[in-house]
Amino acid sequence: MSWCTVLALACVALPQFVLVEGARGIFSSYTSVLDEKECTCNCCIRELRRPSEVTEQAKYKCALAPPNDSRIAAHGCTETCTVVNDPVFTQASTIEMNRFCFHHCRPTLGGMQTPFKAAVANQNRDALVTGGSLLDAECVSIRPEQLSQAISADGNGKDAQLQA
Repeated sequence: MSWCTVLALACVALPQFVLVEGARGIFSSYTSVLDEKECTCNCCIRELRRPSEVTEQAKYKCALAPPNDSRIAAHGCTETCTVVNDPVFTQASTIEMNRFCFHHCRPTLGGMQTPFKAAVANQNRDALVTGGSLLDAECVSIRPEQLSQAISADGNGKDAQLQA
């Protein structure tokens, strides 16, 4: 018998043996099922911080985009999302997307400072030539060295932008 024939017979006989013996697979004992989508900064936009949150180095923060934003449908964003083995939220597997945006994402630089200013700038004739301004700005994942600054002892996270 050639080794190909032996391998083919083993592939056919092995599943039947496993079923007869009632053996369980490697991943047959999950502790829970995560129904929410994975958290991502693609669902977050840059927004101004509240007056009490503003410092010299931090004027913006990331938050979940509003419900009518095109990113919500494009990325399947929801109010809650799933994190697995997360260093910031050690006690949770499902969190609010706003918390994820705040602790795991950082605002991009540039662009207009407020959506109102961007909307006004888009009414100028120059916008026909320059393409205008975005009403909001994207958020991106924080750098790995900043992630350690977002970790708190109680597992709820802290503002990494204020630590920098």
